[in-house]
Parts: sequence; structure tokens; C-alpha cells
Amino acid sequence: MNTLTLSLKTFSRLAWLVLAVLPASIALAAPVANFSRITGYVTVGAAQAPAQPASNNMGIENGAIVTTGSDGQAVIKFQDGQIVALQSNSIFRISDYQFNQAAPEKGQSFLALLQGGARIVTGLIGNRNREGWKLALPTATAGIRGTDFFSVIRGADYFKIKVGSIAATTGGGTAVFGAGKNAIADNVTALAREISDDDLPPGLFTELEKMSLTGSLSGPASGAAAPAAGPKIGPVPAWAVGLGIGGAAIGAMIANENDFDSATQH
Repeated sequence: MNTLTLSLKTFSRLAWLVLAVLPASIALAAPVANFSRITGYVTVGAAQAPAQPASNNMGIENGAIVTTGSDGQAVIKFQDGQIVALQSNSIFRISDYQFNQAAPEKGQSFLALLQGGARIVTGLIGNRNREGWKLALPTATAGIRGTDFFSVIRGADYFKIKVGSIAATTGGGTAVFGAGKNAIADNVTALAREISDDDLPPGLFTELEKMSLTGSLSGPASGAAAPAAGPKIGPVPAWAVGLGIGGAAIGAMIANENDFDSATQH
């Protein structure tokens, strides 16, 4: 691996981590979203606050991290009408969300999917200020063009676009994918690329496709505490354990280049 390649890889990963934790210094304030529906074991917390079991209609504040256990799912509704549905074994962060009903074109929605999978249906911010909407993932950062799409992390970043289009940006540049297309970002130095249904890992989007954004979800009572929270939440990235994502985590990511490469490249 030459110096230029290493620098590009390191820059891309640093950029992703910075977006994922932004803004770490902002104090949690009024809720910017709420759990419209949960099932199984779901927690919500932040770097400055311990995680707690989530429940239906519970408010979610800026900077919060939502984690779903092995039996957990969550549907989150934001102030601008945006909906995020999280499958089991997911970690999701509201990095920075700002919305004013009187001026939706000035709003911004910076999100991060750290593990697992999500279906995202954008709201007023996505429609009025496309440049102010970003989703950070390990390999790519997704922008949108008025969109309903799936994203799953499984050794690479996978996308399935239902409506509109997404722009996937890596260290290799930006690629745009429209409705009905699948895409993969598996190398931080290369462009994301289109792939066929046959090239997708079996069952990759099945759980998300079965999740309803409006109907009731089946499963244990909302907000019920799990008898053994550890096994239900794991495994999670080492740097995300305890919701403490910071400088030490970035150093650990850089120190483990080889481990990251083996997980993200074919």
C-alpha cells in the first residue's frame, strides 16, 4: 500500500468518523424526533448520557444514539416528516438535526448509520435543502435527491433505492444511483458502483422490506427491558461500546488498517 493510498483511506475514515460524531460538544436539548413504533429491545442515549430502554412516543434529542438489539426494531419520525426505520442489531446516530417549520430550506439533517441497516424516507429538509442532508456510513457518505432508500452495512455499504436517487461519495468521488437500482461501496478509494439483485448477499434487505412504516410492529411490549441486555445488543464496533465515540476511537481505527481492509474490500 503506497503513501497516497494510505492517506486517502485514512482521510475517508476520519471524515466518516467526524461526521458520525458531529457535533459532540452540543448539549442535548429539545427532542427533534420521536419513536413512533418500537419492538423488542431498543435503547437510546448519547456520549454524555447513559443509554436507557426506549418506548413508543419517547422523544429523541440531537446527538442521540439509538441501538436495536437482536430482537429489536425501531421506527423514528422527525420534525420535518422524515422517517427512519432501523432493523435489528443496528446503531444509528442523529449527528446534527436542525429544522424550522417556517424555513425548511435552511434545515439540515446529518445522520450516521454505524452498524446494521435502515430504511430512510426523507422529509421537508430532503426536499428543500438537499445539500443539507447527509448519511455517514463506514465507506461512503450518502446524499439524496428526494428519496426512499434502504442502506445496510455488511462488510461494505449497500444501498437499494426505491424512490428518487442517492449520491454515494467516497475517497474515489461521487456516484449517483436512481430508483430501482442497487449499489455497493466497498473500497474507500474507489467509486461506489451499481450491482444486480443476483450480486446482493442473500436476504440483505429482507428485514427492512418487511418492516411497516405505518402499521403495528409485532414483538415484545414496547420499552420492555431485556433480561440480558449485553447479548441482545452485541456485537457492536469496539469504538462504539458505551456510546463513547471520540478521539481514542479514531486512533484505534487508524491503528487497525489491516482489519478494516479485510472487512471492506473484496
